[in-house]
Amino acid sequence: MKRNLEAVLAEIRKGKGPWLLLLHGDDYQVHSAGKVILDLLVPPEKRDFNLERFDGRNVPWDEIESALMTPPFLPGTKAVFVDNAPYFLSREHKGELSARVLQLWGEGKKEEGARLFLDLLILEGWTKERWERLQEPSSATGLAELFGADKREVWEEVEGLLAFCRSSGMNLSQRRGSEGQRLMQLLEQGLPSWGALLMTASHVDRRTRLYKLFEERGSVLDLALERERSGRISREILSEFLDRRLKEAGKKIEAQAREMILARAGGELWAVHQELEKLLLYVGEEPWIKAQDVEETLSDQGEGWVFDLTKALAARDSVAALGHLARLLSQGHHPLALVAPVASEVRRLMAARQLMEGELRERWKAGMSYPQFQQGMLHDGAAPLPGNPYFVYMSFKSAENFTLKELVRYLDLLYQTDIRLKSSGQPPRLVMERLILEMCRPLGAMQNEN
Repeated sequence: MKRNLEAVLAEIRKGKGPWLLLLHGDDYQVHSAGKVILDLLVPPEKRDFNLERFDGRNVPWDEIESALMTPPFLPGTKAVFVDNAPYFLSREHKGELSARVLQLWGEGKKEEGARLFLDLLILEGWTKERWERLQEPSSATGLAELFGADKREVWEEVEGLLAFCRSSGMNLSQRRGSEGQRLMQLLEQGLPSWGALLMTASHVDRRTRLYKLFEERGSVLDLALERERSGRISREILSEFLDRRLKEAGKKIEAQAREMILARAGGELWAVHQELEKLLLYVGEEPWIKAQDVEETLSDQGEGWVFDLTKALAARDSVAALGHLARLLSQGHHPLALVAPVASEVRRLMAARQLMEGELRERWKAGMSYPQFQQGMLHDGAAPLPGNPYFVYMSFKSAENFTLKELVRYLDLLYQTDIRLKSSGQPPRLVMERLILEMCRPLGAMQNEN
């Protein structure tokens, strides 16, 4: 049965179950929900005796089933928790899985990609012994066929996956193809009166008979995140997550600092959580979180660096802008990848400046606050430029510091920088530093490039 977390928790508190649960989706949400459910099923004082934990990849089903059939040592519910359950994938859809493995690996999500890689091998019938025979890097050549591509095309990825699994201690245990069938039998027969089975899965195929039976006989919580077209976590989800964590910590936050956090958030909630914990440790007992706190502590996992860098450029603060450049380069950003977003932001400033000098000249006031902007510049909740209203407001604020002529010159500088990075052979960092220094000069001091 499909349910939401709140409904499941309410039923457990009433002692009505459900006692068969499958959680899948976002790793952070699955982990958090699993912890809350286990806390309700088995109180901490009984956990040493009435809770057994297993990693579904490394433990044969016989051991898990034996734990389920063994009565609890203390009165109350006995819970069996199976993490990383591999039973909800189908061999029929291995092509989709292999493509997903390469996608995750290419996006730098190495651990998630490696876990799914091992699931793919289990799906193909690999045993622990066969896995352990893969001692040499050259053994990867036989694995490349799993990805349905020329061996040469995926050689490096497969070798990288193997090396990562070995260095991380990730392994493969022998399992029989009948284990999924035996889980189905358990679902049909039901658990002993004392038992509860909680399973988590990194990836599932909803089309499998086992998954559908689990929906029918147990409870399935799909905890996947709502995402934007770009793949980033939706702003609404991030906002709720941020507000909830700040409330728990008893902190208040400046509007600019809040927007900086949302801009810097990446595509994984675990990473957002870790960055917030780092920020909270940094501010300590201070009741307010300020923009400077965010700037000094949070890693940029989204594209918030555009905001930071353009803010420094708008203030003609070459020292701050060069500092942001150094930070970005140290995080692995290639200089060429920085040019296009900055150029896009300059065009945005041009659009704001044109509106300020044109149709909105009577409505925009120099030094306008954000609440004033919301009241006077938003039409039916929509900003005069595409995007989040706060960032539109910041674009107008920044555009106050430039003339249209300056912004046109900036675009020309960016175009010349793009050419130099691609063809001149000059050190990329020096090319970018020269761009920043030129953009931070007053209009009268700027010089055309030869």
